[in-house]
Amino acid sequence: SIPFLAAVTTRMPSGADCPCCLERNANLSAFTFLPANLRPEACTLCVLPTAPPLDAEMLPPFVWPTTVGEIEAAVKEVEAASLKMLDEVASVNPSNATFETVIEPLMASPHFKTNPLICQSKFLQHCSTDARLREAAEKAGIAFASLKSRGKTRKDVYDVVKAYSDTAEAKALDEFKSHFVNSIVASFEASGLGLSPSDQETLQDLKDKDTAICNEYKKNLSEDKTELFFDPSELTGMDATWISDRKQDDGKVKVTLKYPDIIPINSNCSVENTRKAVLLAREVSAFKNNLDLVAEGIQLRKQIAELLGYETFSAYAVSSRMSGTPQNIDNFLLPLQEKVAKGALDDMKRLSELKVEFLKSQGIENPEPKVNAWDTGFYHSMLLKNDYGVDHEKIKQYFPLDHVVAVTMEIYQELLSLVFTEVEEFDRWHPDVRLFRVTDKATSERVGFFYLDLHPREGKYGHAAIFHLLKRWGSQSPVDCMMCNLPSPSADGKPALLRHSNVVTFFHEFGHIMHGLLSEGDGNSTTYAKCPRDFVEAPSQMLENWCWTQRGLKRLAKHHESGESLPDDLLQSMLAAKNVGVSAGMARQLYLGRLDLTIHGSDPPKNAAGLQELVDRLRPAISGVENPENANMLRSFGHLMNQYASAYYGYMWAEVLSSDMFSEVFEADPFSKESGLKYRKQVLAPGGVGKISDHLEKFLGREPSQAAFLKARGIGVE
Repeated sequence: SIPFLAAVTTRMPSGADCPCCLERNANLSAFTFLPANLRPEACTLCVLPTAPPLDAEMLPPFVWPTTVGEIEAAVKEVEAASLKMLDEVASVNPSNATFETVIEPLMASPHFKTNPLICQSKFLQHCSTDARLREAAEKAGIAFASLKSRGKTRKDVYDVVKAYSDTAEAKALDEFKSHFVNSIVASFEASGLGLSPSDQETLQDLKDKDTAICNEYKKNLSEDKTELFFDPSELTGMDATWISDRKQDDGKVKVTLKYPDIIPINSNCSVENTRKAVLLAREVSAFKNNLDLVAEGIQLRKQIAELLGYETFSAYAVSSRMSGTPQNIDNFLLPLQEKVAKGALDDMKRLSELKVEFLKSQGIENPEPKVNAWDTGFYHSMLLKNDYGVDHEKIKQYFPLDHVVAVTMEIYQELLSLVFTEVEEFDRWHPDVRLFRVTDKATSERVGFFYLDLHPREGKYGHAAIFHLLKRWGSQSPVDCMMCNLPSPSADGKPALLRHSNVVTFFHEFGHIMHGLLSEGDGNSTTYAKCPRDFVEAPSQMLENWCWTQRGLKRLAKHHESGESLPDDLLQSMLAAKNVGVSAGMARQLYLGRLDLTIHGSDPPKNAAGLQELVDRLRPAISGVENPENANMLRSFGHLMNQYASAYYGYMWAEVLSSDMFSEVFEADPFSKESGLKYRKQVLAPGGVGKISDHLEKFLGREPSQAAFLKARGIGVE
């Protein structure tokens, strides 16, 4: 039984008499599901369930706000509590300072994610169907960011912390506690405390402006309403069900810029003008003023870095990461770029040959051999199908979403000695959302919780990411949420089917959940104990390997009709084709990393025209693909307008480390429970405490190496 239904049994049944049902049935993904009290005339299917009573042991400590007023009140409460805490720390007599009176309060500041109100107030900007709540939550996020930044400029607080750090007690602390003392001191010192009062005010103003710009950029992405309409004849090669799900009353097929629409077109549609139209919509005309926002944001970051004594924002951003300096990044990226250059040229040459062959088969004489940006995905898919027997549409039939989700969770439970239990009754922000409680298999102790929100809808975050909603503190467990845009089940009842790349993405993102939940110790993974940006992807990248093992693929695959696993011939074809086009793919990643570092370098472009010139120059020089006229992927390159600014190189940096970890510890037996526990304790449990290089060397038993990465991708191997 569902308890919330008892409260709305007087509601009318679903149907024509309900003022909400027409809207809900016509456009489910965009419908605003409201709490029962806000739409009393609606039927039972048009409202969200009433939140069940909170149970700290069985549920996350969240009651999601349903009004703007609730969010605004929570922000005021957090602001007041934060000010009170900072004042109390500042009032501590340095001669009487202790870890408990000075450091602990700062580790769990009211404006940190150790406080449930933070997530509860700002998270809905990414996922609510109510635009008013999204806007209020966005404002809450800006307020909390400003609060955090301003708190680090409190010299009276810093003076007490610094005095405590020099005491005998502080010097005798264990490694975990010492990390926080050192990190808090460093955080204050990096925030501009050495600046004059007027420069401090300028710095804060710059940071506030950058935060606001990034939020506007993200809002433009999530609320984009671009729609393209095609005749079915313009979608040759597309799956019939895919077309019918999007067909309008006039026979036209509606296409948005969300991933379940654009990725299949990019790979399967044989009509070049259609692929071109979709790419140009995304890179030329969509997302409002995002290109101007990027230009404004990178100038603000340059000014921030200079005020803090750094030549570039990249130098400032990487100073606390594994890489340490931009020069170290260049020393890593440039040799790698040289190693993949020839292979990338060969990859593009093969695609060009395929294009000519295909167009000739369509009756086109003397076809243009140039591979355009809208061609790469289509001809890469054709190469896999023709030369390796890898047909993405055929393979999809073996990866129904529900099965992939279930088996992914089975593998993680086995590997990391955990138990996941689905919670049926909890406070949801949308009916699609699922919740799981995680416990340790050996002790049955609660580890944490995670939400899954997997399907696209209007106003929702448009990529795949993990949101760390709550951090460990005392009896409070961490809570994470996976936000994806995977396809929904079809209108005719056919299950959602995933491309193998979607399977890999889901497996990867789930690894981030485990990293968040399994970091041990109070305050771990907060601002003062963050895993370095150039390592944070490595654990999840390593776990992608499970999607490329025979045993892993056999388990993850189950035909949605017959129930059979992948046939051996198809499985072997997939494994044989794993590195097809890998050099071109890496060249693209190297281009994106260089683009990021350049716009955050010594001379960032000052306007949209400068950004356009840069993309037009760098894209063909590094990736080998000419940039279409006026096209600029910076319009939707959300990584660079959040915490990944000057960090995209970290994907490649971390991928080298991930290959090394898998090769050294897991390759012989990926499903070894002993290796899984070692990984859990030596890589995941430390979180952001201590030097990740030390943890990594302990796990490997040696210093890291590039050899496994290059070998796994066939680079430099004749």
